[in-house]
Amino acid sequence: MLSQQELSDRAEIQDLIVAEASAMDRRDWVRWQECFTPDAAIDYSENDGAVGSPAEVGAWLANVLERFHSYQHLSSNAEIELDGDQARVRTMQYIAVKMEASDGERVVFSGIWFRDEVLRTASSWRITKRHEELAWRHNFPGDFTPPVAD
Repeated sequence: MLSQQELSDRAEIQDLIVAEASAMDRRDWVRWQECFTPDAAIDYSENDGAVGSPAEVGAWLANVLERFHSYQHLSSNAEIELDGDQARVRTMQYIAVKMEASDGERVVFSGIWFRDEVLRTASSWRITKRHEELAWRHNFPGDFTPPVAD
């Protein structure tokens, strides 16, 4: 049976994962960066994205996501392995994006997995390491070129 602390930790970590996705959908890049430790290592390269610190990847995301009308990130299936003040988390994310394509406006979808390492800080849980795994893409135009990471 999970202790009260373990239940609380799991709920707080799930809230962190949802807060990160919600901040992205709101284009609130300050809040998005607050979900990470300042020295966190983020790797979105498997999905043709940036690699770097929250400041570097956040700037890249803000620029890249401007090209899309709207998008939603749904986070679920959180597998959380607690280890004291640290945890490993694997989360599924389903992303719907409304975009302009050469053949007109369309909605595209992708599925990814995040493999995160999180840390309990003095204020709350924060992501210290994130690796994004691309699972699939659907309905992307044939001439779609992923945004280039600097």
